[in-house]
Parts: sequence; C-alpha cells; structure tokens
Amino acid sequence: MSNVSLKSPKNLQKWHVGIHTPFSGRMEKTLKFAVNYGMYVTQFFMGNPKTFKRTAITYDDLEECKKILKRFPIAVFTHFPYIANLAGSVKSLAWSGNYAQDGKTKAILHSIEYETNTLAKLKTRCGVVIHPGSYPDRKQGIKAIGESIGRIKFDSVFSMLLLENSSGQGTTLAKDFEEMKEIYDSIPEEKQAHVGFCIDTCHIYACGKYDLSKVSEIDRMFEDFDRILGLCSFWLLHLNDSKAPFGSKKDLHASLGKGQIWGKSFDSLIHLLKKCHEEDIPCVLETGNMDDLEIIAGFA
Repeated sequence: MSNVSLKSPKNLQKWHVGIHTPFSGRMEKTLKFAVNYGMYVTQFFMGNPKTFKRTAITYDDLEECKKILKRFPIAVFTHFPYIANLAGSVKSLAWSGNYAQDGKTKAILHSIEYETNTLAKLKTRCGVVIHPGSYPDRKQGIKAIGESIGRIKFDSVFSMLLLENSSGQGTTLAKDFEEMKEIYDSIPEEKQAHVGFCIDTCHIYACGKYDLSKVSEIDRMFEDFDRILGLCSFWLLHLNDSKAPFGSKKDLHASLGKGQIWGKSFDSLIHLLKKCHEEDIPCVLETGNMDDLEIIAGFA
C-alpha cells in the first residue's frame, strides 16, 4: 500500500467507501486503521483466508471496538475463506448421504456461525460475505446450499450472511440475480432474514450480464436487482475494476481505472457511487490499493 494522506476524509464518508483492510488478530486495530483513513466501512479476513479456522476474538477486543463505534459508526464486514463450498464439493453433494462430506460441511457451518455471531455482538451494520459454492448440477447445488444455510444458528438480529455473486466461471453458482433468488428461495423461511447479498462489480461484468462501463447499464443493474431480489437486501458492493474483458467469466480484479470497466472513463463509476449513496449501500475496494480512495475522494 502507498502512504497517502487523504485531503478530505469527509468525501469518503459521503460515499461510504472503504477498502479490504489488514487484520492482525484484533478487530480494534482494523477499525482504527479504517478511522485513520476516514473510512466508514471496512472488510477483513477474520483469520487465514485459506483455512476455515477463525481467529478467536476476545471480550476485551469487542469492548474496545464498541468504544470506537460509538464515535465512528463504521459498517464492519468480513469475507469468509474463498475455499468454502456450501454445496459440498464438486464431486460430492452435501446432505446426500456422504457422511465424510457432511462432516466437512458441518465444520464450515460452525465457523460461519462463530464469525456471523461474533460480528453481531458489535451491534452495528455488519455481515459475513461468502461465495455460495459450486456444483455441476446447478439445481441440486442450489438446494444443498439452501439446506446448509438452514442449518446455521444465527444468535442475533445482527447476524448476517451475505451471498456474493460469481463471475460464472465453471460450475460456480450465484452467477446472476435469478440464480441468487433461487438460492434465497431454497433457504428455510425462518433463516431468510439473516441472508443478504453482496454484488461484486468485477464478477458481474466478467459474467457478461451488465456492461458497467455504461451509465445506462448501472441503472439496468439496479432495476433488475430491485425487481428480482429487492434493494433492501443489497447489503454491500465490492467495487472492483476487471482485468478480464466483458463476458470472459474470469474473476480478475483490477484497481479503479486500470481495468476494462473504468480504464477509459469514470462517468459510470461516479454514477454507481451516487446510486449506492442514494440507497445507503456501503462499498468496499478489494484490491487494497489506497490510491483508489483518493480517486473516489476526488469525485465529491
């Protein structure tokens, strides 16, 4: 990361934008990092992103975070490990009689429970982002994901799991709003209040559904989301440019203005930020490039 000094942190507050921030074992340090750069939203990995073991968050850490949140109402999100697959695995469907697979899936669900319910103790806008999973038979995979989420014990009204859209690569599920709606409908009704959605701009562009380099396509995306899923369930936007071209089905993030979406013009990006501001949707930059914050601060 480059060393930057934001000239007007209030501009970031207006846009409600932050970056995926470092995590060294204490959430307090992560929140302070966000505050120091004028961010009112943050996202981090609560542990190693390559394993399901989560970092134990102490009572003292939580209390210090609550003190920070009293002064700075930061939206706090975590990203669950990319290796999670709520459908089971590509070769073995969860909840289909394979006890070894079910044991692995139960371990994943236990980690999700810990992470969602730990964040909920902060009593702020929060959620755990997860890639729902993949399976060759899409209908069976969606059904298994719904059953997996149905087995999660959410302890609080603040406990939220956010399903992220995929780029449509291979057998990955949640490739578009229609498929995300199918997943949501497969979740037991009593658990649906704990499920929202995170939309990644790189993924949706690479999937070939919406050319976000165009202002009209930004509007069409919001209209379709509202019609299919409802804007009240749009909890978070991952604001990433794309190294890969439109419709490539490749998940390759790029910094703002250095990719295929906004490499030539920021007009649709500014429009997207305004739409998120109007709908009160937090945005997270996942490349970790602090210069992207200065670009956005300059739009105010």
